Amino acid sequence: MHDEIYNRRKVRLVNLVSFLMGFLDAFLIYILSAYIAPLVGTERLGAFYFVTFSLVLLALFFLQAFVRFLGKSRTLYLFLGITVVASAFLSSLPLSWLSLAILVLLIVAINLTWVSLDILLEGYSQDSVSGRVRGLYLTIMNLGLILAPFLSIKVLEKDTYAGIFFWLLVGYALVFTIAVLSFRNDNRVLLERIRLRTTFRKMLREKNLFHIYVVSFGMDFFYALFLVYMPLYLLGLGYSWNDLGIMFTLMLLPFILLQYPLGVLADRAYGEKELIALSLLITAGSCLALGFSSGQSFLFVTLMLITTRVGIAGIEVLRDSYFYKQIDQSDADVIAFFRTTRSVANMVGAFISIALFLVFPLKSFLFLTAFVLLMSFISALKLEDTQSEKEVLESA
Repeated sequence: MHDEIYNRRKVRLVNLVSFLMGFLDAFLIYILSAYIAPLVGTERLGAFYFVTFSLVLLALFFLQAFVRFLGKSRTLYLFLGITVVASAFLSSLPLSWLSLAILVLLIVAINLTWVSLDILLEGYSQDSVSGRVRGLYLTIMNLGLILAPFLSIKVLEKDTYAGIFFWLLVGYALVFTIAVLSFRNDNRVLLERIRLRTTFRKMLREKNLFHIYVVSFGMDFFYALFLVYMPLYLLGLGYSWNDLGIMFTLMLLPFILLQYPLGVLADRAYGEKELIALSLLITAGSCLALGFSSGQSFLFVTLMLITTRVGIAGIEVLRDSYFYKQIDQSDADVIAFFRTTRSVANMVGAFISIALFLVFPLKSFLFLTAFVLLMSFISALKLEDTQSEKEVLESA
């Protein structure tokens, strides 16, 4: 039995923070490659992301130690504070190797903030409502995501990148204030020291954790390549930043419309396994459709981008719902290790893309992404399905 008590009020506060964080994330990520490309060169973007997410991965291995000594909420405050300070520097510095180093620090802090928020949310939830809690959490986060790409591009049209970082400074300062006021009495400290080797063995030993990790890797590999190369690919086809703002805003609609209903379905009717597998196939098929097309039709490209997000929206909420039904709030080490998929996917994606683009054109990332998603599909089929409320009643 997992040690969990559902706290509706705290879940709502976490959702508020996730909405603001989602908005700020999207404000940055869609212009990130264009910001650093003049300094490092397009051909070395992969190397930049490899180094950055190597540092994220290393930092995640030490997150359990931070939670152990500082507590859950103070760990969240620490990394939010770093995002505020880093954004302040970036809003006043020109693009240089110093600002690039600060940007790396910002990306590391953002990633650790999300995992710290995850650990807090797990303490306020319980297995029977995991799909609904995670579905609502992701839906609200993605409401923030859907508003930001178009706005960030509009800011960029009227201002410089300094304007983007100024609004990030304002936003992260607001999030920091809300977090301090909301979670100051929830600073649970984990006293048990857990070695990385122990966590790694647990992930390998418990097959459901291993296979959902592989599914998560597939999803994060998609994000790793799409967020970096899709804007560059579309700009290379002749689309404008304004076109991209429209495309990227529309493609995020499935996150708003589908994630909470899918979480409810997983809890009440079907479990997660079959829905995860279907979502992986939808995303892989959409990547292949984009890869085989000329990319000249605005309507077709937009439709396929939306379809990729139909699949990814399903994978994201069902992955989280399934994973958090396997653990409880004391498993901070497992949560941190599970969230390494983003770093590992970015590192692997960056490494492979460096070699890939020496031989193949830029659009080859679409075929590579589809291949990895299909490999994740095999792992999804090996998951032991959870029982929905309907299945529990039928077996009683």
